[in-house]
Amino acid sequence: MSKRNKPDRKRIDSVYGIVNVGNDGELSVQYDFETDRLEIVGAIAGSAKTERRYERPSGKAKVVTSVPSNGRSAFDAKRALLTYDWAFAVDTNSSEILGNRCAVCFSHYVQLPPRGFDGDLLWRPLGAFLITGVAEGVNPERIGWFLTLSSITPHLAHLGQVAMVVDSELGLHREINARRIGYYESQLLPENVTLVYASADTDKNTLQGVLIRACDRNSRTLLDEIKKRETLERVSPWTLDRNCTGVAKINFLHEG
Repeated sequence: MSKRNKPDRKRIDSVYGIVNVGNDGELSVQYDFETDRLEIVGAIAGSAKTERRYERPSGKAKVVTSVPSNGRSAFDAKRALLTYDWAFAVDTNSSEILGNRCAVCFSHYVQLPPRGFDGDLLWRPLGAFLITGVAEGVNPERIGWFLTLSSITPHLAHLGQVAMVVDSELGLHREINARRIGYYESQLLPENVTLVYASADTDKNTLQGVLIRACDRNSRTLLDEIKKRETLERVSPWTLDRNCTGVAKINFLHEG
């Protein structure tokens, strides 16, 4: 059976939270009928999230998207991102160019919240970077996170609650969002930024999925174009650490 003819795996949307229950073993939740949001009373800060997953043939769940919430969580993963004021997604792809391990990160942004997401929401390119000489064992995704977030740092204070959608390091998101570890080296997330996970491969029906898939597609396109040109000119030396040797901002030309 071809992939096209395979039936879609059933997606399950769930709300999670960690609670230290008392001796009575009871758990309390509050449900808002107007907004269709659930609050797990007494949930440990940073533990509440809306998650969409499906079961693999092996029995292990595949997470499609995971959106943390501060308080009330949406039941529907398609609406979970709408609790934020602003969102951007960044994805990075890598390849060898002229004997160097290189990568391109690409980002898109969108202002929130709209009334609802129906596929017609306006989202725009935010930025792109070429990264050269990526060190062995280093995840270039995290370099891309740092470059993209650093490029908007001067504006962050005016953006409200910001979701940073990525397709990597899901197992570290809770620690990063709690500011117990850095999102890049020792760099902690700004207080109004939260990591959100969406799979570029499987999340086709949510806003966060649309954004990350567009970033993945455009990152690959730029990387392929750079490989064709076989040049790494205008790449500035990287002096912050030993994770890569150089970085160049990729400028967009607007036609028409």
